[in-house]
Amino acid sequence: MVSKGNQTKIRIVEAATSLFAEKGYVAVTMKDICERCHMSRGGVYRYFASTKEVFISMLDMDFEKNLEIVTACIQEETDADTILKAYFKQEIENIRSPQSGLYFAIHEFAFAEPDQRFKMNQRVHDGIRILLMIFEYGQKTGAFKDFDHEAVAVHMIYFMDSLKTSSTILDISDEMLSKQMALLSNMVNRFE
Repeated sequence: MVSKGNQTKIRIVEAATSLFAEKGYVAVTMKDICERCHMSRGGVYRYFASTKEVFISMLDMDFEKNLEIVTACIQEETDADTILKAYFKQEIENIRSPQSGLYFAIHEFAFAEPDQRFKMNQRVHDGIRILLMIFEYGQKTGAFKDFDHEAVAVHMIYFMDSLKTSSTILDISDEMLSKQMALLSNMVNRFE
C-alpha cells in the first residue's frame, strides 16, 4: 500500500509532468507546480526543493513503472510477442499524446542541467535494459528469432526517442507509425 506521503509525492509529480509537457522544462517554476497541484509552497517544498528534483523524480518513476509492468508480464508468462506489441502500443500512445511535449522537455532538461546529462544516458540504458528483458524472454520461449539483442534494443530506443521528440513539430501519420512498428517487430519476431 502506498503511504499518504508517497501519494502526495506522486500527485505532485503527475501535476508537474503535465506542466513540463505544456511549457518545457526551463519555463516551469515551483510556483507553477504549487498552483497546478493546489498545494501551498510549504506543502510542495516538503517533498521537493526544486523543479530539478521534481523532474528527476518523474524520470525515475517512469522507469520504475515500466520495469514493474514488464517484470510482471514475464512472471505471469505472458506471450513475448504480446509484451512487445504492448510496448509498441504504449510508444505510439506517447507519440500521439497531448503530453508529447514532455519528450522535448526531457532533452531540454539535459541541456539546462549539464550536471544531469548522466540521467539521459541512464534513461537510455534503462530503456535498453527493459527491451533486453523482453528479447531474452522471447528467445527463451521461442517467440523471437536469434538476433543481436543489444544492437536492436539500442536501435529501438533511439528510434522511438526520435519519433517522440519529433512528434511535437512533425506530422507523423498513423500509417507511417504502423509501418515502422511492423519493421521493428520483424527484426525480432520469429513468426512475422
